[in-house]
Amino acid sequence: MAQFQLQSEHIPEDLYWLYELVGMERFLAIIDTAGGEFLYFPKRSTLERGLRREAIIREYNGGVTIRQLARKYGLTERYIRTILQEEGLRKSS
Repeated sequence: MAQFQLQSEHIPEDLYWLYELVGMERFLAIIDTAGGEFLYFPKRSTLERGLRREAIIREYNGGVTIRQLARKYGLTERYIRTILQEEGLRKSS
């Protein structure tokens, strides 16, 4: 199969941000790996949510109060209770 030398002007406008972020070599590696696929990139906060949840549970088990956890993580006390209930650490009221 013939190989062509792609230049930046050949990159579709909607993917140009990715090319600028990672450079041509990595961009082509991504295209070779995932070309033709629909990709969704979640927000970092979505990826970190599980880590926050683990920290809340660990800290609660270590004696930190629901009020303290709510203040620390910028969440409501109700939401902290929901997390703990889902983990079986508090009975629903």
